[in-house]
Amino acid sequence: MIISLELIAISINLFFEPSKVAAGGATGIAILLFEGFSIPTSLSVFSINIVMLVFSFFFLEKMTTVKLVFGSFLLPLLLLVTPVFDVIKPIFPSVVVGSVIFGVGLAILYTLNMSSGGTTVPPIIIHRHFGVDRYITLFIVDALVCIGNIFVTSWLNFGLAVMSVAISSIVIKLCTIIEDKFLTI
Repeated sequence: MIISLELIAISINLFFEPSKVAAGGATGIAILLFEGFSIPTSLSVFSINIVMLVFSFFFLEKMTTVKLVFGSFLLPLLLLVTPVFDVIKPIFPSVVVGSVIFGVGLAILYTLNMSSGGTTVPPIIIHRHFGVDRYITLFIVDALVCIGNIFVTSWLNFGLAVMSVAISSIVIKLCTIIEDKFLTI
């Protein structure tokens, strides 16, 4: 699990934050808060994760909350200690590489039935209490974060954020296919 969270932290600090692209989730919200108000991304992610843990405690099973605790605290710590700098200067290839790394990190988490907390919590709550598919709710949350790029950074960054969500989703699906085909006994 630590490797998957570090992959996510690397993708945020080396590709998304320097490119100012908020591609969904708590980390995307954190990038928007950094760009708009200079709030460090690790602090924003930590704050969002704490709020989501409280919601999880009250609205989900205790075991789900326990599974969320590790990722909710470790990801902000990894964001804090992972340096932020431009690895790839042109924004387009930087976002593509970051999206692939991010997708692999999420795929590993999903394989372990774990989460980094954050905006994955509301979809789980809505699914449990109203039966709405988690992926639909998560898509809506990610879409709203992507739209935030229009107001905080630019239309270009909005387009890159949408592209990033698509690339990460494809990578997650490919990793799932690989796992099902080659790693399932």
